[in-house]
Amino acid sequence: MCLCGRVDQGHILCPKGHHICDICHNQDAMRVIENTMFTTRSSNPFEISEVVMSFSGLPMLGCQHAYIAGGALMAAIRNMNPPFCKEGITNDDIKEVFKRTKRQAHGGYCGLTGVCGIAPAIGACFAVLAGSRCGKDEEQRITMEAVTRIFRAITDLTGPSCCKAYVRTSLDAAARYLKESAGIELPAAGKIHCTYSNKHPHSCRGIKCPYFNGGISWESNNEREETASCTYNYSGVIKAESIQEEGMEYLLNKAIESGAEKAKVIDTDTIVVEEWVRWKCKYGCPFYEKDAFHPPCAPDAESTGKVVKEYSRAILMNGPKGKILTEAVVKLEGEAYHMGYYRAFALTALSSGPPGAT
Repeated sequence: MCLCGRVDQGHILCPKGHHICDICHNQDAMRVIENTMFTTRSSNPFEISEVVMSFSGLPMLGCQHAYIAGGALMAAIRNMNPPFCKEGITNDDIKEVFKRTKRQAHGGYCGLTGVCGIAPAIGACFAVLAGSRCGKDEEQRITMEAVTRIFRAITDLTGPSCCKAYVRTSLDAAARYLKESAGIELPAAGKIHCTYSNKHPHSCRGIKCPYFNGGISWESNNEREETASCTYNYSGVIKAESIQEEGMEYLLNKAIESGAEKAKVIDTDTIVVEEWVRWKCKYGCPFYEKDAFHPPCAPDAESTGKVVKEYSRAILMNGPKGKILTEAVVKLEGEAYHMGYYRAFALTALSSGPPGAT
């Protein structure tokens, strides 16, 4: 049950078990979204969406972003008044997009069904523009193709979900397809500097996100090609060595930010790592030299050593306070996972060892 008293099926709860229904979760932001979309004179959907996303009352994540994406696209087209739209786009058309979006954009369903509400929101835009409905031919094909492209763009940015990134990449994909299918060319996004990285509840994707710390400029096709030639090899795949080095540097900085006094990249094939594993088990494991089963969360020294050897490099973090360091290590494990190091794991040597051990 929501705090307002409304009873519905909730899939997202706070740590204390509280649930906020979609109506309460959306109402303040929706007033701002609707007012902006109905009154803006801008013909740049990226500009419109960034202005709305800067509203302090907008949650970092949530289906309000579906209305932002759909509304920004429709408002921009309305203000351009292209020949394609013979009767013009009106606020009633934007309201219709919002009505259709409401039927398919529900909190948490990006994870529960794989359907992010932004995709049907953009689909509703193309359906209204093309006059698509069940039984139509080319109109429905255009609409479904638009949704397919949005899903592809969103999928490439998943892990974890970020509604802000999804709005940006969806508008980019929609603008490209709008030009291809209808000849409507919207203004370019320009360079997007994301300012929400530290607000993501599941941790920002960092350098894996094209909008992180300045990100990629979408100003022109020529610039895209130049950027690609510098960043990608000829098959279009990001160079692993470059990403690995950048990733390690990013993680080292995060280690210090999280509470470690020192952090450095080390080779796992060294005597130092072997000794570290032994100390971990001798001084930090309650099962050490006891005839007891070691649970998966506390493997013995031999098992731990074998796992460590599966990795060529590791990040060694030092600090005088065991609890803070442990929390920092666990945070860093999460950061590494979100960057694509899906087999990352955290191990800590407790401070109860010999004098000077950290």
